[in-house]
Amino acid sequence: MTNAISTATITPDEVLCADSEEFVISLVLGEDYTASASRLVFDFSSMLGTSCPTRYVNEASGYVELYCDNPLVSYTIRCWDLDLSDFAQKGRSPSREAQRMVVVDFDEGLKAGDSLALHWGETLGGFGPGAKVTSVVPRPESYGHINVRYFDDVEAGIPDFGFSWAGSPRPVPQQEIELRYRVLPRAPRRLRLYRKHNRALLAPYDVFWNIADVDDASHLVSGPLPSCRNAQGVFEYADKNVQIASRSLPMTTTPTFENVHEGHNVYWGDLHTHSIYSIDCIQRARMDMRPAELMDFAKDRQALDFFAVTDHHQPQSEVKRHLGEDFWSRTMEDVRSCHRPGEFVVFPGFEYRARRGDTVVICNWEGEYADIDQPGWTDIRELWKSWEKRDYMTLPHFHSPGGLPEGEWFQNPDPSKEPALEIFSDHGSYEREDVVENGRALCKAFRSDRCGVHFLKNGYKYGFVANSDDHKGHVGVNGITGVYAESLDRDSLLAAYRARHTYGTSNARIRLLFTANGKLMGSILPDTAEKSFFIDVVGESRLKRIDVFRNGDLHQMLVPDGVAFRQEFAVQDTGPDNWYVRVTQMDNHVAYTSPIWFE
Repeated sequence: MTNAISTATITPDEVLCADSEEFVISLVLGEDYTASASRLVFDFSSMLGTSCPTRYVNEASGYVELYCDNPLVSYTIRCWDLDLSDFAQKGRSPSREAQRMVVVDFDEGLKAGDSLALHWGETLGGFGPGAKVTSVVPRPESYGHINVRYFDDVEAGIPDFGFSWAGSPRPVPQQEIELRYRVLPRAPRRLRLYRKHNRALLAPYDVFWNIADVDDASHLVSGPLPSCRNAQGVFEYADKNVQIASRSLPMTTTPTFENVHEGHNVYWGDLHTHSIYSIDCIQRARMDMRPAELMDFAKDRQALDFFAVTDHHQPQSEVKRHLGEDFWSRTMEDVRSCHRPGEFVVFPGFEYRARRGDTVVICNWEGEYADIDQPGWTDIRELWKSWEKRDYMTLPHFHSPGGLPEGEWFQNPDPSKEPALEIFSDHGSYEREDVVENGRALCKAFRSDRCGVHFLKNGYKYGFVANSDDHKGHVGVNGITGVYAESLDRDSLLAAYRARHTYGTSNARIRLLFTANGKLMGSILPDTAEKSFFIDVVGESRLKRIDVFRNGDLHQMLVPDGVAFRQEFAVQDTGPDNWYVRVTQMDNHVAYTSPIWFE
């Protein structure tokens, strides 16, 4: 092993999440460092909120500067943009997340004992803001990573796309050192008590929805103390009906979800998430959560009942966008080890992109890679055709709306195989264009023919769901789905999706029942002159508004008083139509029922 770099350190090596810091990477060169021209590549992580290293604006967060104690050596510093496959330069804006590497090219003359220091978040004598640390702490011990890669040739090491794939190995340095700094959660800011079917979980969240490091719950709540603290740092109660009160922090408590309608329970899940095996997680963010870790997070931190990791897979595209046999096999191993019917259900799945747009594919079997390694899937219709006899479900979503002409849509000839649309995720709401609470950021793409209301107005029969589309290790936070099912197993959950007995929420565990003529949301009913509706809502916090929509247009707004609302009403209405309900809490959390159709 070469001794080109004899010592390497990073300070500070421990920091609170979302802090701003000036990080200093200090190197002392060893006896094997070349006297000729050389290259050092500093490979950063770009997790949510982390400052990308930049040389573009010296007042910007994450600006980098190099200090070298050898006055005879000249060097240049540039930032490599993985998405643009080029060095960042004046006149061209960098990509959002993929300016990940700092490349320093040295002229000849460096020698053993020389010291180098790269300042990430250079404070410029008091003018720079430092580097912003990620706000995400996805595991109890969470670290940021910076890899120092040494090349004895200034023509080596770049281009670098952050990982290897078939036919394109990543450049191999003569020496590589990984430096780590621990990221700590902040103090608890809010409490959330989840009431599950067999236990209760008390999560002490910091301001960024990380689990605060709290050993003892006695100073947080009054009442019975928890029976244990699980591996995610969440307190567990054996009694699902435990009664506790917060001593000082804001606290929400989920309603119970047993026997909500005719023997059906409501189960909560997230079927659109990404791990380290997704190309954008590897290439841009260096997110390092593997599927099994996300599954544990979903079960023990977010108290979900069912889950899927759906990493990107485009078998018709270039090889680097294929999931690959190794990653698929590892995912299937994690699915098998974490899947526990009756306790926590895990589905195999992946995300497919083509002309129609992006679609999550959920499988009711643990298949081989050959099942999905299909270069002939040039669009979603080829997938449907080749899997005609398979047990699967597809769920489209719209923040990447595809390239079909305006108004054109491919519909599965078997509606049971594509029963619902994802109309909410961490990209915001795609219920309609003019969403107020929990809408969309201005940067998000939107087409008027790619939202829930468009499909309702044009005769399609899709249920509504929400998923997180998480890429940062915080699954089950921004977008979850409530499902009315008879039991917690794959067959029952898929049957519920296919009956459209689903509703999506932005995060809140709102208990939401919507029926027409006694039939549950998602039903298709014969047309009647009088339609009898029933709405029963229990929120986690005070309710703000309940909107009833007919054929996609607002029919009636109801104003609740408190955290619960219950009302029956009848409508004299002849002619086919569809109805759904949107519930909004005072905290801006929203829930959307699947529609009910009269024909």
